[in-house]
Amino acid sequence: MITLIRHLPIIGIVALLAVVGFYLIKAGNEGPEDSPPTDTVKDESFRLKNIHYIQENPDGGAKWILDADEVRFSEDRQYLSFNNFHLKLETENSFAIDLLGKNGSYDKTADEISLSGNLEGHTDNGYSIATDRIRYKQEKGHLNTDGPVEITGPFFSVTGKGLHVNLNTETIKVIHDTTTVIERGSLSL
Repeated sequence: MITLIRHLPIIGIVALLAVVGFYLIKAGNEGPEDSPPTDTVKDESFRLKNIHYIQENPDGGAKWILDADEVRFSEDRQYLSFNNFHLKLETENSFAIDLLGKNGSYDKTADEISLSGNLEGHTDNGYSIATDRIRYKQEKGHLNTDGPVEITGPFFSVTGKGLHVNLNTETIKVIHDTTTVIERGSLSL
């Protein structure tokens, strides 16, 4: 009995180590795939799937409607990014343009939307725009890109580099290196 009492502290330590070892092994089996990535948690507050978001402009100008497969918001909710989207811009004078693409982001502090990834745009008066990236400045009502662009209308097509669309005046300009093709019969000389 005296020998058992002398070894009681050692038995207690072994039992404590066994319990700690059990919990360490159990925690080790929950691999990194079970916990969210730290950079995602740090940079975003939450994410939503299949959203419909409307941004009204109380000062006038264009409102926009966003439908996207996924949207991620930053912690301060001043920045959001989205994937596989349909963005519709509508002005007070009823001009509208629909933009479809792969990726986009909205910076509330800059009041700016950046879009990229096989962008296709369609105006309500029959024009189509194709480019890889474009930036929308809500305050000015302008869409801009420096990259290659193609515009197709009812009777012509224009390719070039750089694009400026003014939603308020409903004007579209290709900046440089333009090539215009006019369909036969649409222009009488």
